[in-house]
Parts: sequence; structure tokens; C-alpha cells
Amino acid sequence: MHLGQVLSEWLSASLRRPVSKAKVRKLIMAGAVRLNGKPVRNASKTLTSGATIEADIDLAKLFADSTSRDRQFELTAARILFEDDDLIVIDKPPGLPSQPTVDEARDNLLASLTRFLSARDRIAKPYVGVHHRLDRDTSGVVLFSKSPRVNAALAQMFSNHQVLKTYQAITVARKPGLRNKLEAQWTVKNHLGKVGSKSKRAMYGPVQSNGLLAETSFRVIAEHRRGVWIEAMPRTGRTHQIRVHLAGSGLPILGDDLYGAENTFDAGDARAPRLMLHAAELKFPHPITRREICVRSPLPDDFKECLKRIET
Repeated sequence: MHLGQVLSEWLSASLRRPVSKAKVRKLIMAGAVRLNGKPVRNASKTLTSGATIEADIDLAKLFADSTSRDRQFELTAARILFEDDDLIVIDKPPGLPSQPTVDEARDNLLASLTRFLSARDRIAKPYVGVHHRLDRDTSGVVLFSKSPRVNAALAQMFSNHQVLKTYQAITVARKPGLRNKLEAQWTVKNHLGKVGSKSKRAMYGPVQSNGLLAETSFRVIAEHRRGVWIEAMPRTGRTHQIRVHLAGSGLPILGDDLYGAENTFDAGDARAPRLMLHAAELKFPHPITRREICVRSPLPDDFKECLKRIET
């Protein structure tokens, strides 16, 4: 069994109320848990027989947001980055799923957008089409269709790689003592598929067969002692693609407890509050007018704060 699961079950039994694995992951990533006397920030850490777990827990804070996942996210006009009769592009905040999940109580961007359009346009059931998504903790640009007439064209553009996506990420610092200089630019191209995981969350990685082609180009924006600021341009859109490709390059993204392993917080004081991945730009030809559309999302505050920390 892994650390997150054991701690979640133990806390739930001790406190006589459910303590979710998500809350436990936050505790672990915040540095509040020690394993055999040493701080550990990997919720997926496999436990051995006789292991000792210690945790510093503020119960008031632990349960302060116990109903937060049930709250609806209220979309505002300020988060609309582009809109016309056929398309709408939203600036997604971190922590919000793009689409419905197995947890029916959790709100999502699609539902929030549908409510917003219904109230604003006074339409009982506005049409909203989904063409791509971001991971829950990834922030930034998400494109939706408002009219079925553009769905086929949008699907073809994504399939033909005519939609250019640019992300920004903050990764762990390179391990000290490496002689090879970090390349300014590089490309990862392989096949990704589900790989074995000791946790219950699905993990993806390079596979020899039955995988899907995945290609990402990277550019170093700045390298600091406590982390690296990177631009990522995925040519394909596989699940966790950027996260897997960066981790495979020895640069797991800060805050990534799934692919970051023990290195997630090697950046010293640069503790990330979430996965430091931001969908910064989306460029594509309009499906009707063919005019090039370029939509940008500004860096969110938590991302900018993390940049400041790795620069020091």
C-alpha cells in the first residue's frame, strides 16, 4: 500500500469522519508528513513493514473546505478570452475539472459555462461543444464550440494538428553535479499508453506496443538554481503528455505528485500549491472565416509567485 492511502484510511478511522485522499495529498505535499522520521512529499510512496508515519495536522484547516468541492464555480465575463457566434474560449482556473467526473458533486468548467450562457443569453439549454480539455490542476486556455455547424471542422483541425497549443511549466531544478548543459530546445517523440501503477490513479508512459504517438517540443525560457521555466508545444494531445515527457527528460513539473516522485520539491523553498502547468496560448484558423485566431491567457498569480521563488 502507498502512503496516501494508508494515511487517508487511518485519519478517517481516528477522526470518525471521511478524510479524502486529495486532502491527504495536500498534507503530504505541504511537508506536514514524515516517514520514518524524514519529511516525505510523495503520496504514492510505497510503505514497507514497520514504517512509522508522523503528521502535523491542523484539524480546523483540514476540514475548512470540506464542502468546497460541492460549491459551484461561478464563471464571469472576465474569464472569456474570445467569443463569437460559433466559438468561445475560456480562461480556466486551476483546481476545476474541464468536464464532468465520476464525482457528481464536483463542479466543472463545462457545467459552469453552460449555466453562464443560459443566464446571460436567456436560453434554457445553450449548446456547448467540447473539443479539448485540460487536467484539473492545469490552468489556461480552453476552447468550446457554441454551434454544431463548426464541430466537424474543429475536430478535423485538432486531428490535423492545425490547432497550435503553447504551455508554460515550472519544473524541478536539475540535479547538482550534472556536467551536461541543459539544451535550449529539444523534442520528445514516442508512443504513450497506460503503464503499471501502485496507486489507483492512472499513469501513462512510453510503451513498446499499443501506444499512441506523442510529440512535444520544449524550449527553456530560464534556468534557475531552484527550478526551470519551460515552454512546451505539444503537437499531439495525449493524456498527461507534457507531464510524462518532462518527467522523462529529468525535469518533472513542480507540484506533480504523480510523475514528480521524490524530486517534486527539490526546488527548496519553491513549494508549488498545485501542478505548475499553464495553457498559455491557442492558435488556430477560424472554422468558418479561416481567419487566424490567437488567444492568450495571462500567467495566474500562483504561477508568477512560484516563478519568483525559483529565481531567488
